[in-house]
Amino acid sequence: MLCFLFFSGCISIRVYVPKKGTEAFDIGNVDTIPQLATPGKNPNFEVIESPENSRLVFATRDPSLFFLAPRNLENEYGSIKTLIMRELDRNRSEYKTDQNLKIIVKNFELKTDDRCFRGSTTSVRLEIELKRAEKDETVLDFRFEDSIDSNVTDCNFTLSTATVVGWLIYLPYLGFRGNREDQLNQLGRIALLEFSEKLKFYLEKSSAPNPNKTERKHHP
Repeated sequence: MLCFLFFSGCISIRVYVPKKGTEAFDIGNVDTIPQLATPGKNPNFEVIESPENSRLVFATRDPSLFFLAPRNLENEYGSIKTLIMRELDRNRSEYKTDQNLKIIVKNFELKTDDRCFRGSTTSVRLEIELKRAEKDETVLDFRFEDSIDSNVTDCNFTLSTATVVGWLIYLPYLGFRGNREDQLNQLGRIALLEFSEKLKFYLEKSSAPNPNKTERKHHP
């Protein structure tokens, strides 16, 4: 059993842009849906990922006990750039604009650090710059950080599941805090949802008529 545990602990990353107020908008594994595998391009948006960020894996895990479990984790639904492009393509009615905008993903970090009996921390950081292409003007500087501290660790899992009493204590805690996979997916989705809402707010605000601007009247 313990031998199996050292090889286990695999995490499946399923991060996408959810609909606000629901976790039900899971588009499924895009490998089985060819038309979603490569998103189309929304003509009003250009999504750019910084060279530094494009070289990084989608998420990382630093285990304390399951040392043979994967440390570099890829997202089943694609890179951060692909996720944003897919959202802009599939929901064009929610991102209407007559502007040409550049979405520059400057930094995206999704990770979980396990400290055995000292708890674990799962965190996300997302930095995106939105620019008007015509003037190369920054119109939105989006920064988002969040983290979850919990006792969901490799060591606690191993000890707790060794006895019936451990299961009775640990399983309800998992249901409340979620395991590392739940936490990574939740934080990744929240970060993307926050950006999509900020982007929608900017588009709505920039397209609204300016009440301070008076229309000039031409007199005969």
